[in-house]
Amino acid sequence: MITAPHVFEDGHLPRSLEHREGAMTTLAQAFQPATNGDRAEDVLIHGPSGVGKTALARCALRRLDEHADVDSAVVDTMGATAGDILRTILHQHHAGVHLAGNEPLPDLVEILQVAADRPCIVVLDEADDLHETNILDHLRGIGLVSVVVIVHDPDEWLARAPDGYDHAAMTHLGLDRYGTTELADILEARARVGLRFGAVTSDQLHTIADEVAGVARDGIQSLRAAAELAQERDHPHIHDLDVADCYARARTAIRRSNLASLPTHHQVLYAVLYQFGDEWVRGGRLHDRYERADDRLYSGLPVQPISRRDRRYKIQKLEAYDLVEREGKRRGTEYRVVDRDVEPPLVVTTEPEV
Repeated sequence: MITAPHVFEDGHLPRSLEHREGAMTTLAQAFQPATNGDRAEDVLIHGPSGVGKTALARCALRRLDEHADVDSAVVDTMGATAGDILRTILHQHHAGVHLAGNEPLPDLVEILQVAADRPCIVVLDEADDLHETNILDHLRGIGLVSVVVIVHDPDEWLARAPDGYDHAAMTHLGLDRYGTTELADILEARARVGLRFGAVTSDQLHTIADEVAGVARDGIQSLRAAAELAQERDHPHIHDLDVADCYARARTAIRRSNLASLPTHHQVLYAVLYQFGDEWVRGGRLHDRYERADDRLYSGLPVQPISRRDRRYKIQKLEAYDLVEREGKRRGTEYRVVDRDVEPPLVVTTEPEV
């Protein structure tokens, strides 16, 4: 039934993005100076998970590359240092630059300054924690390099923007969830390429689009899950029962993918919270257990324990990825794992509470 599995992968980039014409126009206008050899405008793209923020940036860069001599790089910044980000930029579009792998940060900045002899647009994906690095300070000092920053919460990000960074001069682009009919169109395009002809009906696509409330990633993964269930059940096509059962399967698959994509600190915190089972856990208890066992938690890992303040930001990311839920506010905030079927990839050991 599934004839082209790759079209359901998160990294698959369709030839065009349906129902994002206005956003594409906004990005094209921001990139326009680069077509004349000048620095493009900086852009802040924001919106909830799964609405296509990264896909939008990649599609806009691909369209720009078709008619302009512009360099670009797309960097997943989550958990990355400024040095990691600079090395990724240089590896992606300045392959002729030789790096030994241990260059100090000032040397990497200087290398990029020399290499960026034409407009270069750098997409900083998953940039909610970007302020833990000073990468924006370094990039804004390189004349032809501009940035596209992708975040979930623009207010939180702007509140922590570097001193002196002119975020008001950035083009701000917010993406909302798709309408039901819009998402059904997107699913139909994926089904046309990725499924056997006649495998799914238009009504079923609209049902999926409505159930996932316009989140493209959830819709695409639900469609794949429905097709997988139909195959496992030896159905000649997707039945309504397969659609009814697909959502929980898709959500668990998405959460597992999200967790696997996160850096070590997020995974450690998730593993600690997972040990509490189904109970709601006060933030203080979570931090106490982490702090009592931090030496064992990080044994054999390449990173060191982090502060309570940094842990709060990591927990926010776990929430944004639908891995952790919370109740209450401030000191009364409680947390728990959303889906017990999503087991932590790290095995951690903590002391039981007295």
